[in-house]
Amino acid sequence: MTGAVVLAIDVGGTSFKGAVIDDAGRTLIADSAATGGAQGEEAFAVLERFVAGMIAQASAKNLTVAACGLIAPGMDERSGHVMFSSNLGWRDFPLVPRLIATLGLGIVAGHDVRTAGLAEAQLGAAKGFADSAMAMIGTGIAASLVSGGQAVAGAAQMACELGHIPVYPGGEACACGQFGCLEAYASASSIARRYHAAGGSALTAAEIAGRLAHDPLAARIWDEAVQALSISLATVTLLLDPAVIVIGGGLAEANEVLLAPLRVALRQRLAWRAPPPIVKSVLGSRGALLGAAILAFRSLGSGDAAAGWQAGA
Repeated sequence: MTGAVVLAIDVGGTSFKGAVIDDAGRTLIADSAATGGAQGEEAFAVLERFVAGMIAQASAKNLTVAACGLIAPGMDERSGHVMFSSNLGWRDFPLVPRLIATLGLGIVAGHDVRTAGLAEAQLGAAKGFADSAMAMIGTGIAASLVSGGQAVAGAAQMACELGHIPVYPGGEACACGQFGCLEAYASASSIARRYHAAGGSALTAAEIAGRLAHDPLAARIWDEAVQALSISLATVTLLLDPAVIVIGGGLAEANEVLLAPLRVALRQRLAWRAPPPIVKSVLGSRGALLGAAILAFRSLGSGDAAAGWQAGA
């Protein structure tokens, strides 16, 4: 597909992001739009206008969009339905079929974290490895697994819900309704919540990370998060044997404050085998859009769409 351009759309809970990307992986146009708190049909209308506007921007530059990769949390990649989005008020919402019907553009659906993990494997920190795992740690925790160069979705399109694997059965309540989930201990929001509940000030996880050297409570809450993560990553390692584990999301911005003790904790949990390397995401917030572009090019028959792309293009 020499000379083709595709549209990549990232449907977030509070904003929509888009990029027109060429077959060399270069971002030619980038834009975003806030949802303004819209839900249900109103949220769909905002997204529909945004996608149409991106196509119009491309047309104004004499670029013809050949396909679109659209990603969202809770996306069923087979049907193009968003199974659940509390922020957008969607439940089993036929997002991709409706956009195809109204815009007349070929659209391929992707799960946001799964697609970001694919991009990281093709272009980023896991490049060169056929098998990799990625944990995205922010307000919540989700993961992706790439095996043999392909993202693993699972039978019900629900693979890699790392945040809801119990690390302490019968432990603290999780928002999902279970108890002892990883997300209840190690997400950025849970670190902040647990610190405040234990008597600390109302701080963000990033602020707590900056207090570890002089605040014993911060150090304890942070270590408990690291230990919970190491339990989950030990399970991932023993079950799936990834060549590398990539850490992304907002908490990854703590850099070695998070990664160094996590490497030590994982090594201590694996008694008889070496742990895989743990590295920070290279692509960061761009990973999801680049992954969406890869999906779009693959839908056009370019199986090696990202060959030769540069992570910073």
